Amino acid sequence: MRTHATCGKEFHFGTFMECVRGTLNKMREKLVDTAWNKLDQDKVGYITLDRIKDVYHLKCHPMVMIQQKTEEEAINDWLNENFALIQKVTPFDFKEYYLLIGASIPNDYDFELLFIKAWKIRVDGFNVDIALNNIKTQVFKNRNRIREFFRDYDPLRHRLILKEQFAASIDNSKLIVLPRDIRAICEQYCMNDDPQYLVCWTAFCDEIDTVYTLKELEKTPLREVLPRPKLNGLTPDRFLKCPVVLDDKREKAANALISRIKRELYDKRIYVRGSFKDFAQTKMCIGAVGHVTYTQFAQACSSQLKIHLEPHETELLCAKYDDLNNRTVNYLAFTGDIDPPP
Repeated sequence: MRTHATCGKEFHFGTFMECVRGTLNKMREKLVDTAWNKLDQDKVGYITLDRIKDVYHLKCHPMVMIQQKTEEEAINDWLNENFALIQKVTPFDFKEYYLLIGASIPNDYDFELLFIKAWKIRVDGFNVDIALNNIKTQVFKNRNRIREFFRDYDPLRHRLILKEQFAASIDNSKLIVLPRDIRAICEQYCMNDDPQYLVCWTAFCDEIDTVYTLKELEKTPLREVLPRPKLNGLTPDRFLKCPVVLDDKREKAANALISRIKRELYDKRIYVRGSFKDFAQTKMCIGAVGHVTYTQFAQACSSQLKIHLEPHETELLCAKYDDLNNRTVNYLAFTGDIDPPP
């Protein structure tokens, strides 16, 4: 009363609220401003509730991830609780909301998690979608099902595991993911109200599996399937084409050799793809779809196809079709160039 009351007799409620909630520090203010700019891209000075629904990232909402609420229920409950009485949200309203919320969050990291999960905004500007797309590309190319690697850490099927267990699951699945990317993904899919910041691995796997199909599509077959994500390598005929381009001299020699083999096998009426089936069996498979080792490729050419190739010619073909750069040959692309069209 001595420091804030008017004439020592009255205490203004607005002054009281300012004292309780405090002010936003520079880091928090930057997050709020960035989120507002993402919402108000047209710079009209206000946003509607429909605009908030469009931008709010509901897949990582804690109640949605553990399937206690649908996305629609989660966003409607949040809006009704915070912005139900106003139709247009101004920058002042938006900042006031996070001022009040931030007053009960002393840790800046916890405050940042709100923006990471709701608006996909980080202080360092890192884009977690790039990390997710990298994993999706690897999963699609290698036809991996990574869900099995997480289940062992969640025997009671609570959908939640520790960050260290999440990182170990990624490592066991043989995916190449940077530590920075793993940390960002854990923050995106963590339960931010949990003291251990447990990660919802099922929500993460559901997002990765969208490269194949939507979850439980057989139960709701009339759902609209979104277009396939525009990621490098996500094309149906990826294995039928080889993206490797050699230097001009070797590329010209490789094309001439391919033309010679194609003509020779056509005259003999030999279909190439079947010659690699033995090497694609489970016991001899190297783990990459449509690929065999250099040695297996040379054996198939000599014993199955009866093609006489000099060592330098075999090496040239292996280099031409080694699209994974791991000393394996994409025999599907090779057969696609040799076999006549059906």
